[in-house]
Amino acid sequence: MLKILQQPYPFGEKSNIRLLIQSIGEGTFIALFLIFFRPFGVSEWQDPNKNSYLAGYGLITALCGIILRFAVFKTFPKYHSEATWNVGKEVLSIMMLILMIAAGNIVYSNLIFNFENGIISFLWMLLAVVIIGIFPATFGVMLNYIIQLKKFNQQIVVHHHHQHTPEITLAEQVSENKIQNSVLFKLIAENEKDSIELAVDSLYFIESSDNYSTIYFENQGKLQKELLRSSLTRLESQISSENIVRCHRSFIVNLDKVEKVTGNAQGYKLHLKSPELLVPVARKYSEIIERLK
Repeated sequence: MLKILQQPYPFGEKSNIRLLIQSIGEGTFIALFLIFFRPFGVSEWQDPNKNSYLAGYGLITALCGIILRFAVFKTFPKYHSEATWNVGKEVLSIMMLILMIAAGNIVYSNLIFNFENGIISFLWMLLAVVIIGIFPATFGVMLNYIIQLKKFNQQIVVHHHHQHTPEITLAEQVSENKIQNSVLFKLIAENEKDSIELAVDSLYFIESSDNYSTIYFENQGKLQKELLRSSLTRLESQISSENIVRCHRSFIVNLDKVEKVTGNAQGYKLHLKSPELLVPVARKYSEIIERLK
């Protein structure tokens, strides 16, 4: 069980809009569940505003989801990062959300129904929230982990293809590739003063680091890196090589440096040539894997 909890879990690259929709969706589910199924003696409760009051618990659920995703996780980005996210952290985040919802429900119940505060009341509310949410949520986590693991847990043999026409001889093609790979390109920082000039075949990858980008490249047989104050998108616009591509919101990679492709539940990983380096591939960029087959 501990091994499963330590396994990488698909982090997902959700926009703020999608995170908001997810939180609202969870709240809507809770509201509809309470209104239509009326558990915990709700069916015996007579009040003309019952459905509105029950919908309030859905609103609490949505607000707790928004607070968790937009406040807690964004306050601790190192904890909530793709590199370290695993099954255990996903389950822990669900438990954290459940505790927040239970506390929110206690406050709401006290305001609306003069619900008695105290540890016993909190435990009863926590139990109710757990009964409704924990089992389907945990089952969903495990099921999604198995599905993603089956999808991505495979090693792909990399074949580097170079486009050429039948009229071009092998020697001419090799010569052309050497010329293309030795072409220099310049990456210019936002201040328009700092820059770095590289040959196409020397670049390994570029990684976004907050307001900076770290460029990893080979120089005289050794791996080096240089920091430029620039967004990854800005640097991407300065590169014209078709084999140097965006593969992740935080990475640009040189496909000619990819030695093999492996995967886990989080998605594909590109293994670069010696020295071996790992670069993740986001799901929306997974089509580049087809180019390597």
